[in-house]
Amino acid sequence: VKTGIAVTFCVAVTYVFKLHEPFIAVVATVMSMGKSIDMSVKSGRNKMVGAVIGSALGCAFAAISPANAGLCGIGIILTLYMCHLLNLTGAATLSSFSFAAVMFGASGREPWRFSSASVIDCLIGIAVAIVVNLILFPPNYAGEIKSAYASLLKKTRAAIGDAAARRRIAVRDVETELAKLSENVSLYVSEAKLLRWNDDEVFDISCRASTFRLILDELKA
Repeated sequence: VKTGIAVTFCVAVTYVFKLHEPFIAVVATVMSMGKSIDMSVKSGRNKMVGAVIGSALGCAFAAISPANAGLCGIGIILTLYMCHLLNLTGAATLSSFSFAAVMFGASGREPWRFSSASVIDCLIGIAVAIVVNLILFPPNYAGEIKSAYASLLKKTRAAIGDAAARRRIAVRDVETELAKLSENVSLYVSEAKLLRWNDDEVFDISCRASTFRLILDELKA
């Protein structure tokens, strides 16, 4: 839902500012809608740099020969290498798309003009995704952690009961719930301090998780 709303705003912005490539902005928005707010911000920063790199290389190669098959391959290799060299985690796909968009879209036009427009469209798409993720339906990881913990407790009790009765133990269920709890705790911890309001409660639950891991090992045995 958030991604769809972000795309709507993104297209509206491109129309208001009379930009010519809303498609590029929409792709950037969809690629930049992260799982958490902090991840969206960090990923968005990397994607912005990646979009500039991809568009710049696309402009350079399109100036030589637009849509040339060999140059497209070489350009993508360089684009991916630059993203790796600069440690732009999560930016490779959008950067490659930006390169291809300029390489094919600049045919019959001035490459630098199309490249500049593509960069602006990408930046708008990324910015809209970050703003929507920040304002609209921000993820409630503390609530998900409590829910995952309650489910883990229920499944563990059931598994211990099965073990005591010499019945088949649903170890996989306990393992799945424990993994879900750990993932939600990691996402909560990755958020900026300003966006965390339940540190004490989450810390207490995360400490109990180690006990559940020991219980899981016993159940497996």
